[in-house]
This record gives sequence, structure tokens and C-alpha cells, in this order.
Amino acid sequence: MQENSMHEASKKLFDYLYLLETAKQADAIIGFGHFDMKIPDRCAQLYNEGFAKYIILTGGIGAGTADLGMPEADAFKKYIIQKYPQIPETSLITENKSTNTGENLRFTIAILKENYPAIWEKIEFGKVLIVANPFRQRRVYLTARKILPKTKFINCPPLTSFEAECELFNTKGQDLAAQIPGEIKRIKDYPANDWIVHEPLPTDIKETYEQLNAN
Repeated sequence: MQENSMHEASKKLFDYLYLLETAKQADAIIGFGHFDMKIPDRCAQLYNEGFAKYIILTGGIGAGTADLGMPEADAFKKYIIQKYPQIPETSLITENKSTNTGENLRFTIAILKENYPAIWEKIEFGKVLIVANPFRQRRVYLTARKILPKTKFINCPPLTSFEAECELFNTKGQDLAAQIPGEIKRIKDYPANDWIVHEPLPTDIKETYEQLNAN
């Protein structure tokens, strides 16, 4: 496959992974940890627009931490406090020990049950806006549906493009296009481990993935 064709194939898979929906009134916003500081920006924007009264920031030190130098949730909280002083710290809840998406949710649930039972009661049967790095958004959504099947989730990743995300990853010495097939593979394989909800790949996405994998 030629370089231009590989770029178009990677973009097609990215657009599938980048699950973006219209924000609606919710019980909380959950920002999933990563080095991408557009995530706390998006959480703050949704909060300031009145979509929810609480922002939950989840993430320890893991594959997406890069050079943050601290747990992802702590970096997100610090960023929001500095950039959005109008958001009270009482509206920010952090979970900073998790190292993968499943832990993000399970550890967050444990914290909510222990320290914020009233918020947990609303979330368990309520509505949550989820904000993740765009190429991870679909898998985060499928994981959330598996772990919290009674909760309604709305996908609200940062507004961006494949090209902009490639540039962001380049600043960290990472190749986003090279990571995208692995993300498709997780969506394909993880249901067998009972880690995410099963979602069949559309035929064109499956074919594109197989073409990229063959190179």
C-alpha cells in the first residue's frame, strides 16, 4: 500500500474510532486520562455550558501518560484549576491509580460509592458525558457500557481532526497512524475477554483494517 493510501486508510479508521455525539444534560462528566490536554479543556467547556455539575477525572500513570510527570488525573485537575478558576474544586473528583480503561471505571466507581454515594446513585441509573482521546473514544464507550450497563453514556471527545491528532502525537515522539490498527484489534478481540461490549466492525472498516495489517 502506497503512503498516500495508507494515510487515507488510517484516517478512515480514525474517523470510525472518533465517536462524537451531541452533548446533553447529564449527571456527570468523566475525563479519561491521557497526555492530551484537550480532554480537561473539553470537560471544563461542558461544565461551563451547564451540562453537568461534576467533573470526574480518572487516570494514573499508564501507556498514554507520556511526559506528564504525574498521574493523568492529577495533571488534568491541576490544569483545570489553573485555567478555569471559576470551576470550584468541590466540582472536581479524581481517581489517580488506574492504568487502563477498565480500571478507570472500576476504581472511579469505588471512590464514588465510598465518598460520594449521592452522586453514585445518580450516575448508576443516569446519564454521563464521556471525554477521551479521540482515537480511544469508541473503545472507552464500549468499556463503559460493559461495566455500567444501566448508565446512559454520551460521547463528547474534544473537537479535532485526524491531521491535528497526528501532529499532537508527533510532539510526543509517537506515530498515531501506527497505533490505530491496534485500537481496532482491541475492539475486535476484547469482547472475548468480557472487557468490552461486542460491536461488529462495519465491513468497510474491517477490510481497511485488514489492508493496513497486511502491510
